[in-house]
Amino acid sequence: MWIKHLQLNHFRNYATAEIDLHPVLNIFVGDNAQGKTNLLEAMYILAVSKSYRTSREGELIRHSQPSTKVYGRIQRNADVDLAVIVSHDSPKRLFVNHKATTSNRFVGVLNVVLFTPDSLQLIKGSPGERRRLLDILICQVDAIYRSNLLKYQRVVRQRNQLLKNAGADRSALKQLPAWDGQLADLASRIMFRRQAVVKSLSMQAAAVHARLTGGREDLSIAYVPFSGPSLDTGEETLEGFHNIMLEQLRKERFLEIQRGYTLVGPHRDDLAFSIDGKDAKTYGSQGQQRTAVLAYKLAEMELMRSETGEYPVVLLDDVMSELDRARRKFLVEILNTKAQTIITTTHLGSFTEDILVNASIFRIEAGTIAERGNGDVFAPR
Repeated sequence: MWIKHLQLNHFRNYATAEIDLHPVLNIFVGDNAQGKTNLLEAMYILAVSKSYRTSREGELIRHSQPSTKVYGRIQRNADVDLAVIVSHDSPKRLFVNHKATTSNRFVGVLNVVLFTPDSLQLIKGSPGERRRLLDILICQVDAIYRSNLLKYQRVVRQRNQLLKNAGADRSALKQLPAWDGQLADLASRIMFRRQAVVKSLSMQAAAVHARLTGGREDLSIAYVPFSGPSLDTGEETLEGFHNIMLEQLRKERFLEIQRGYTLVGPHRDDLAFSIDGKDAKTYGSQGQQRTAVLAYKLAEMELMRSETGEYPVVLLDDVMSELDRARRKFLVEILNTKAQTIITTTHLGSFTEDILVNASIFRIEAGTIAERGNGDVFAPR
């Protein structure tokens, strides 16, 4: 799949913009604060319906404008038109082929892998951030998982309200077993899917990481469920996860009532990154962490291909300068043969001539596409 055409109206610092993209390699070059990242953000929104930079969607709208629209034409088996409209005074609207749709039907039409300097939070950040990033990945390729996750989040909210009321209203306790059953059913499905995905990611990332490090280091990624037990003991079945949930809910019942919220479940899961058996967050250098995240992102790309039959669009926001020459070359060579890649950079010095000559290159200045060409030679339009 690839993004053929992108159109923005009153998005961030863009009044209007239209771009026809190359199916393989596209490079946006310009100084900082000119709008390069805004373009990648728009493409990301077409994939997951939300920004990766802000939860306040009003920030997406150009100053003094009432609304913004992001439109993209996607090539899969056939052309698909996607659009997102965000307004100050009405709910966000999503469209597939010009027909209004729900987020559950919108997400997954376009798949993306995003790699930015902030992607290091995958290792350095909180468990909540790692869960969020894992969920975004799985939700792009699995509609059933998306549905189960939304249902689970709703059940947790309702169960939390029940737990808060339990102290003053003892009759609320009688309702807990029914909610526990719903929670355990949805939680086990989420955990089972996460476990399978992380196993696949770990295998793929380990292979890429070995190539990146010349086999000198070993990377492993483990799924760490809320209850903490090893999942290589026969409990990694759907029934096993269900039993773990029910057991932990019984164990923590008194404490949950005291605190007034749900203490167990996949909303407390984590991922563990290890390099040569040591925790990458605690003991890994910045360079080791960056290499591990790069391997993980390439593993995401392969996972999406295995799930959908197509490679996702890869968005690289100002990361080439963060990588040494060998890793830049490795990354571009892999992507050039597999996925449409969108790269932002402040200069073209990070790219060799043989890469530039085959790329579509766009110069971004103050929210406009000023020039376009190949290599470091730009001809005026």
